[in-house]
Order: sequence, then structure tokens, then C-alpha cells
Amino acid sequence: MRLLLKPDRMFAEVAFPLPLPKPFIYRVPPGMSGVSVGSRVLAPFGPRRMTGVVTALRQDAAGVGQTKDLLASLDALPSVSAELFDLVRWMADYYVCSWGEVFRVMMPAGMLSANPARTRVERRIRFAPAWRHEKAVDVLRTELRGPRQIAVIESLAGYVAEGLQEPRQADLLARAGAASPTLRSLVQRGVLEIVEAEAIRAGVIDAGEAGALPERTLHPAQADALHAVSACIDAKRFHTFLLHGVTGSGKTEVYIEALKQTIRRGRTGIVLVPEIALTPQIVRRFRAHFGSRIAVFHSGMSAGERFDTWLLLRAGRFDAVVGPRSAVLAPLSNLGLLVVDEEHGQSYKQQNPAPRYHARDVAVMRARMNEAVCILGSATPSLESHYNAQRGKYTFLSLPERARRSADKPVSLPDVRIIDLRGTASSTSLSPWLEDAIGQRLARSEQVILLQNRRGYAPLPECVRCGWSPECEDCSITMVFHKSGYRLRCHYCGRTAPLREHCANCGEASIEAFGTGTQRVEEDLETRFPEARIVRMDLDTTSAKDAHEVLLRRFEEGHADILVGTQMVAKGFDFERVTLVGVINADIGLLLPDFRAEERAYQLLSQVAGRAGRASLPGEVVIQTRNPDRPVLRYARDHDYETFAARQLAERRALCYPPFGRMAGIAFRGPRARDVADLARRWTDALRKEAAGAQVMGPEEAFISRVKKQYRYHSMVKCRRGDRISLQKALRTVEEGMGSLPAGCRVNIDIDPVGFF
Repeated sequence: MRLLLKPDRMFAEVAFPLPLPKPFIYRVPPGMSGVSVGSRVLAPFGPRRMTGVVTALRQDAAGVGQTKDLLASLDALPSVSAELFDLVRWMADYYVCSWGEVFRVMMPAGMLSANPARTRVERRIRFAPAWRHEKAVDVLRTELRGPRQIAVIESLAGYVAEGLQEPRQADLLARAGAASPTLRSLVQRGVLEIVEAEAIRAGVIDAGEAGALPERTLHPAQADALHAVSACIDAKRFHTFLLHGVTGSGKTEVYIEALKQTIRRGRTGIVLVPEIALTPQIVRRFRAHFGSRIAVFHSGMSAGERFDTWLLLRAGRFDAVVGPRSAVLAPLSNLGLLVVDEEHGQSYKQQNPAPRYHARDVAVMRARMNEAVCILGSATPSLESHYNAQRGKYTFLSLPERARRSADKPVSLPDVRIIDLRGTASSTSLSPWLEDAIGQRLARSEQVILLQNRRGYAPLPECVRCGWSPECEDCSITMVFHKSGYRLRCHYCGRTAPLREHCANCGEASIEAFGTGTQRVEEDLETRFPEARIVRMDLDTTSAKDAHEVLLRRFEEGHADILVGTQMVAKGFDFERVTLVGVINADIGLLLPDFRAEERAYQLLSQVAGRAGRASLPGEVVIQTRNPDRPVLRYARDHDYETFAARQLAERRALCYPPFGRMAGIAFRGPRARDVADLARRWTDALRKEAAGAQVMGPEEAFISRVKKQYRYHSMVKCRRGDRISLQKALRTVEEGMGSLPAGCRVNIDIDPVGFF
């Protein structure tokens, strides 16, 4: 229940966007209105002013001592609804962080700053009430003398005829060729009125409406899946479905029909995608069905666009929102459906800052809180979701075949060929087999996707005489050679340096660049296929606003023949003329000492393979490797997820790894190695005492021991599945009992970590 008290003395508990264990208590000055649970307030915080969120209201401040007054109330309506407030409470408890840290990721940038963002206001013009009739313009033509005044009146009448009752002042004056004094005189005469309205940035509301779409009949497996989902939507009953469909099986069609059903019931929906790169293509598909009632929300938007979109979502302007991880926290009300497409995606896990939440798990919890339906879709489900479906926590739905593009022609999964690179010392990234396959596709005007999950030109510049490699001055990692500008670049902190001809250790001119990044693949293609049109898609080419969409449009519309990229090219794209997918080096990431390494490798290979042969043209996949005997490659070749999952789950059960156990990672960092090592030891020893029955490992130096001049250690905790709450309580107890940390040091707690590097 939302509280809004009005006694003579009222106090507010306020959470600030900081890692503080408890809210602070302030007095609400007499006469200050709008202070309620979930609203933003401006308050003194030491020598500063800070914006926080009210978490509770009370009529006394017993035991607190002297309290300060709030400075201002910032919301006419609470920024955090009652439903989102419950979600904040759950996230703070589950991910062992403060309420303020959850508020910080939930709201757009600037809403919780010292000078909080506010709605932009613009001037709009309308006819005064006495002149809002059909004959008004004819009458005014006879009463007004100046041609500029008549031009303004006629221009406004034109806007009204087009359905826009209150055009922007600037637009009206430009259309009429008039200036502000002309407008002021009409206002003074009582002909026009100036009103202030919220200004929405261009691009937030898409102008396109739903267009005519060809009728597409769902195939039987799709229809069965939709029937199961629709029954829960109609009943307004919480349920989670795992939609396991092979690549190209038509999962998106099920999402669209489920969302239609949800909107018909007067409820709203959230559709999550794992990568920003996927957003433009899936948004086009959804807007073809729903028009401008679909919002887009992602980090690639400007801060102003995100702010405006957030306000419109809160105001109920949209029926649904599409976006990556952060869209799961969108302020939609009356939620009826949450979709997590490619639910296995590692990018759904927030790394920094806290809370380090997993959007898939937050989506399931938010669906539970709203009596809504949650659909988790994937061709390669995470083993956690697969296990939850096995034990009945989720309902399993299957799409075992690719959807037909025509009534009489089935679409089969692509053939996969594994190429053994052992014993080869080729100067090119393309094996003869892959090179020949690319040539065949280009000759037939078909398209190719090549995956190399390393950007830059060469990951390992090295002196062939003494073995020295250039290491980043701020990070304990070798810098990567980028051929553009002949620069070395650290992929952790961004530091760059020129590539020197002579070795800094032995002085010899013997530096060579080993390994292959996307730039080298692009160069090899240009050398072998000079006539081919190539698009490269990695972090270096997609940093600009809308760069993902520009590159993908170019490829989708046939203006490029080959798409080369990192893992962002592996997921979700649907290009009808792609008949060949090549994996340049399948070993990247496979040999890491991480219990999830094989799962990630299988998912990446299967997902990128699924980009081939999605229409009438047959597809082929070529996987290059120096470890052809690894079972995971065989399972990927045979499209055998079930056997792969069974083998992996058996290994994890034996070792009590997720989903059979729970894990938490604790990362320690700071500017002085000795301080960090000592903090890690004390913290971990305290955790061993508190977390009885849990296995506490560490502390150890991190795999990359220094990043951005910060030394890093980590510890890990593993416990039985049913001991999660006691583990979280132990972590909270140690965190609060540790007291102040050494100068510059930080402790980061990561519940359900997805990586340890």
C-alpha cells in the first residue's frame, strides 16, 4: 500500500544510489507535498546534495538523533511504482546489495544525480476556446489586418486539419514564416493560447504503424506451444515456459502471437534480447505487427532518449518494450507477459556495477509478482533452465523442426563439417576447405557469415627471439595489435601505444604478430576475394550510435557478401541468402579453466551454425579447430543438444556445480597489492566462520591480476542448492561486520556468477 502521510511531523527513510547498508532518515518540512514511498527527493548528504528514493514514511525518528530536512520533492507521481518497489526489495536481498544500487540501475542516468534530470518543457500553440469552431478562420481573416497574423492562423488551422491540435511554437512560426512578436499579439488579443507540454526527443516514438502482413499459418508445434501459453495468459496465472526450438523454428512468431493475446487482455509485455545488435531487426518485426505501440529501450540510445522513453513507459504510452538486459526493469504497469529470447545469453548477466543481476531470473520473479507469463526461448537453453524444465519448475515446450518458408518445402538444419587444423602452418586464417566453400557461395551470389571471437588484428605480438610481449602498463595483460594505425590496444582499459619494430627486452627487430583477430580475417578475405563486399562487425566498428543497424541493413539488403564478426553475429539474425557459416577458430574460450567453458562453446557454435540455410537455400557450416576430438564439437556437428546436456549435467551433479549447487563470487580490488591481499584474506576467513556448511575457496590472485591499475583477488563460495538463503545472510553479515575498507579498496559480491575471469 502506498503511504502518503500528512502529520505535523513526518520523517522519510531515503535510499541513495550508493553501496550503503541502510537508508537515512530525514524530516519532511511542513508544506512539502509529493513525498511518498517510491518518490525522489533532494536531500543534504554531508557537504553535498544528493537525490534519493523514499523507502518508507514514519511519524517519529526515535533513536536517530538530530535529523536534517529534505530540500525538495522531485516527483508529482512516484518514480517507483508499488510493483517495482517489491522487485527492488527482492533484488537487494537476493543479490546482496543496497536498495539504492538497485534504484540506480532501474532509473535512467541523471534521475538520481545531484542535479536530477527533469522533463523538458516546450511551448505549444492552440486556439483559445472562443475560436475553436469551424468558421473561426473565416471570421479571423476579416478581423485581423496583418498578413503575418493571418498566416499564423491559417498555418495553425492546417495543423488542426491534420489532427495536431497543439503544434510546437517553433514549428508553427516556421510554417507561417512569422516571428514571436506576431504570436504574442495574437495571444494578447485572446485568439491563441500558449501551453507548456513535455518535449519528447525525436526517435523515441516511431512514426511507423502496423502494415499489411502476409498471412502465416503456425505449424503444429508452434500452435501447440501458443495454445499452452495462451491458456495461462487468459487465466492471468503465473507460469514459466521453456521454449526449446531449433534455430529457425519460429520462436519469434510464438512470441508475437502471445503478445497479441496479452494486449487483447489489456495487459503489457516485455521482450528481452541478448544483444543490442539484435534489437533493430526484432523491433522491425514487432512493429510490423504492433506499430508505434512498441517501445525500444537500450544503452545505445542517448541519455535523453532513454529518459523520455522511461517517462512514456511509466505513463502507459506503450503496450510493450523491446530491449536488452535493462529493459526487464522498465516501468510498465499491469504486466502480463515477459519474453527472454536466447535466454542462455551471457550478456543477460550484469557485471558492473551492482546489483549483478541476471535479467532472466529477474524476469521470472517479476512475472511471479504480476501473475504473468514468462517465456524463456532458446535453441541451446542454459543448463539451469534445462534442469528446471526437467524437474517441473518450468513447463517444457518444443519446436523440433525449422519453420517452413513455403507450403511445400521443408527447411532442414545445415550440414556441419569439422576441419582439423593440426599440423598446418598456414599464413591465412582460411583453410583450403573454407576458402573453396566461400568461393562457391560468391559465385552463386549467396552470402557468408564468418565468426572469429577475437577482435583486432593479432592477439599476441611477440619477440620471436626472446619471447617478450608488450604488456599494458595499467593491466597485467598483453596488448592486442590493431593494424589500423599500427597501434597496440588493451582491451580492458583502452590504453593504446605504437607498435615498435624493436623488442623492448632484447633490442632486436624481431617483433611478430601471432594469432588471428577479425581485422586479419577481413584482410585475408580481401586478399583472396578482392571482388567481395565485406562487412566487419565487432566492438571497433559498432561504437558509434546506430552502427549495428547500419551494418546489418547493408548486409540484409544485399549490399555486402560476407559478414565477419565476433559473437555478436552469432545470435538471432535471419538472413535468407546466408548459406555458409564459417568458424575461424572454435578453440577460443573452449580451453579456459571454467566449468561453463564447454556449455558456452556449444551454445556459440550451435547459434552461429543456425544462421545458415534458414530459407529455401541449403546451408553448410565449416568449423576450424585444432582440437577436433573434443566431444562438444561432435555434439554441435550432430545438433545433439539433449546428449550434450545430459553429459554436462552428470558432471555438474558430481561436483555440486549449478544447477545442483549455488555459487557466489567475491572480488577484491584496490590500488595496492598488499592491501588487497590482506583484505581478501580477512574477508574470506570471516566468511568461512559465517557460512557453515559451505565450501569457501580462496582467496587467490585473479586470472588477470591487475586491471586499470587495480590489483585483483577473488574468492568463491559453493553450497547446496537449498542453502542459498543462509549463504546470502552470511555474505551480508560479513560485509556489514568488516567495517571500513583500506583506502581505494572495494569488495564486489556476485551471486550466481557466470564467469570468473
